[in-house]
Amino acid sequence: MKETVISKDIRFKGTLKFDHTVRIEGKFQGTISSTGNLIIGQTGEVNADIKTNNLDLYGKLIGNIISTGKISLKSNSYLRGDIQCSILEVEAGSKFIGNCNME
Repeated sequence: MKETVISKDIRFKGTLKFDHTVRIEGKFQGTISSTGNLIIGQTGEVNADIKTNNLDLYGKLIGNIISTGKISLKSNSYLRGDIQCSILEVEAGSKFIGNCNME
């Protein structure tokens, strides 16, 4: 599987577009648009509105998400924003502040 990593020593601001898998371990601010999969790692801090296929959140995310697949909030993750998805997986220990629409 092809995966691009934005490591924890990187701070990125702007628009991120991709079709495969991206893992963010650093800090990102802006917008994300993808037909692939997004992973926000334990050290990842993202402030963005996101459109993606699948999202695995281990770190911190502030922003709204539209997912065509599954959103997974892993234990110790933090999400503040509204989400729209088909499948939502929430592990014990995660924090979610916002609204969820599953149509």
